[in-house]
Amino acid sequence: MSIPRAIFIDMDGTLLNHENNQVPKTAVDALYHAHEKGIMIFIATGRNKNEFDRISALNNLPIDGFVTMNGAYCYAGDEVIFKNPLHPNAVAMLVDQITKDPFPCIFCELDDMYINITNSLVDYLQKTVNLPIPKICGPHKALNAEIFQIAAFGGEKEEKFLRSLPYSKLTRWLDGGFDLVNKTANKWNGILHMLKYFKISPAETAAVGDAENDIEMLANAGDSVAMGNANESVKKCAKFITSHVDDNGLAKALEYLLS
Repeated sequence: MSIPRAIFIDMDGTLLNHENNQVPKTAVDALYHAHEKGIMIFIATGRNKNEFDRISALNNLPIDGFVTMNGAYCYAGDEVIFKNPLHPNAVAMLVDQITKDPFPCIFCELDDMYINITNSLVDYLQKTVNLPIPKICGPHKALNAEIFQIAAFGGEKEEKFLRSLPYSKLTRWLDGGFDLVNKTANKWNGILHMLKYFKISPAETAAVGDAENDIEMLANAGDSVAMGNANESVKKCAKFITSHVDDNGLAKALEYLLS
């Protein structure tokens, strides 16, 4: 493989380590080294862009653009490259369900986030990814807004209902935590729009990730790296397996991609 023109990097478990939710210095140095060679660096994450201000580690990184909310909202600087909100019917069905039988859901608008209720699972999972719990707000607010992603919390019962919603797709980010997006939204689809904007071919890209929502981009990028902490289904989609995120995994992934 030739050296890629653009590298798309997942955040949690890939860019951010498990120890303190920071970017290891080895990864920072490797990112700058790649950028100095003319390689464009992009973040491809399930997170909402409103969360980035709380992640100080991103402030000084050479990032050219963001594929956020699992490909539902993509931007570079002040330029919106692509947006793909949830279908209003899916949002309405979910709001109706959690009004009758509540379980926690974080609704992600472009510039706002809110949750209908909270519980111990929300406390645990939000703490795991080092994020505060959003403000509590009635879910009916979501009926009058573009919703790009819904982070839902629950068990088998809730998962079964979420997977039944029309026009949408569910991915698991941690046990008990799910992301609901438009059925056509995934990181690779968002990446394709970013590549078209920057006039880069898919064969000239590389992707690095560790989770279920990274599978499409790992399987389709010109080159791909799965983290050592990824599960086997994710590793099978990548061309190279690096070490664990807490063992300089991203730095080693970039070393491979630049070799």
